[in-house]
Amino acid sequence: MELLETYLVPLATAAGVLLFVCGVALLRLSWLGKRPGNVPYLISGWMLIAGAFWAFFRAWDVEVGVAYGLIVLALAAYGIIILRREIRVPKVQRAREAALEPEERPTNWPRAIAKALLSIVLAGIAAIGVGVAFAVAMPLATHDRIVVGGLLVPVLWGAGMAWTLSDSKLLRATLLLVGISAVGYAVAFLPKVLA
Repeated sequence: MELLETYLVPLATAAGVLLFVCGVALLRLSWLGKRPGNVPYLISGWMLIAGAFWAFFRAWDVEVGVAYGLIVLALAAYGIIILRREIRVPKVQRAREAALEPEERPTNWPRAIAKALLSIVLAGIAAIGVGVAFAVAMPLATHDRIVVGGLLVPVLWGAGMAWTLSDSKLLRATLLLVGISAVGYAVAFLPKVLA
């Protein structure tokens, strides 16, 4: 009995790893199969994975067993995917099957400068307005509002730049960014002005 207790952790871990690999392989077979023939693979795969977690719980306790089990499950899934990968030779597409490319639009310097100003300046003003509005008006603790509002600014600025540069209509981009700026600064400063 003492011999079994000595080797319980390595034996249960090895059994759990084997059950994880077999369970993931069965789940992969169920994914590739057609219904309803894949249902036995699906049920068996999840039962093996549950058994593998039980083996890890027996070997390592529940808290540590969950962590180790999730790691081994992820590694088993990656291993099965790598072993079953296919290397395909790309087909040469005929001209009519090729994907459509964006249409070529002639650009001029005034339009390019306007897009740059919109994407850099106006998108930045709008992002700062939303960040300040969040930092002033949200019902959170003061430090949380300031930190989240500050973190929102670069994300929104980048999103505004990407959207402005990809939009073909300058007027639409201008109106939307001006509107967002007006709403953001109104939410941030109008209550103090009116008070």
